[in-house]
Amino acid sequence: MGRTADDGLVYACITHVTPWLAFPDYVTTIHLGEAQGEGRLNLRDLAPEWEPHHPVLGGTAGSFALKNYLRTQRPDATRVGLCQYRKFVSPRRISGVQDRKYRAMDVVPTNMIDGPQFAEMLWPQDAPFVVSGPRRFTRLPWYRRGYLKEYARDHHVEDLLRFTAEAVEQQVLRSDEVLAFFREDVIVPGGVELGVYPADFWLECIEGIERTVRACVARYPVPRDGVQARAWSFCAERLGSFLLLKRFRAEAAPGLVARHVEPVNRAIWKRRFAGQLNLIVEGGEHKGYTAGA
Repeated sequence: MGRTADDGLVYACITHVTPWLAFPDYVTTIHLGEAQGEGRLNLRDLAPEWEPHHPVLGGTAGSFALKNYLRTQRPDATRVGLCQYRKFVSPRRISGVQDRKYRAMDVVPTNMIDGPQFAEMLWPQDAPFVVSGPRRFTRLPWYRRGYLKEYARDHHVEDLLRFTAEAVEQQVLRSDEVLAFFREDVIVPGGVELGVYPADFWLECIEGIERTVRACVARYPVPRDGVQARAWSFCAERLGSFLLLKRFRAEAAPGLVARHVEPVNRAIWKRRFAGQLNLIVEGGEHKGYTAGA
């Protein structure tokens, strides 16, 4: 059925627990936290500097481990895919049932995908990108919430400010892109950590994010409680999303100013690259679940 036709695709599941169902044979598992063990691809072996920070980075630490795996063991990779033990991006919708609290994501029970059909549902064919469908924060034309206002509503705004300053220092963002980053009103859930990407593009993005996170961890060891502890991961999602949008808009309308053509090229790249973000739940229940990282 073509599921192994592309040897250049390296698809990885990043997990800190035993997955609820068997992932396809073409998916390599990278283990974090208590899921690490003998004979496995482990965070502590692939990216030992990030193992102590896994509790506050979550799956982002696994992305750094995957980067090292590609650099050392799979330099032939042409595409990179990432999923988590409960989240994945499919080229097409599967259940059609939205998560009640995060409507950009569908809830998919295990009994719909357990077995050979999961391999078909996850397989990206020859698409260079398969990413989460975009989400717009605001719909009113005279008001633009953007990344900064949205982040300030739900998190500690100083964390995004610090992260952005470090992204400029690390030359991941240009100084003249900061305002556009703060005002960006479209987000691709997961950034560059869920879905499929060209390997060269993904490696450049994740290496830039890693440099930025490393600088933040070193300079701002500020403890947060609960879900807020993963501040740098939330920031990384937004930076990854911005880098994706920048790439898509450049391809859709090369040489044009993004703000003048955004409605047009958003439709173009959404049609070409946007898949469906899914949350796996046990059994056959369709309940409301949150999108916790």
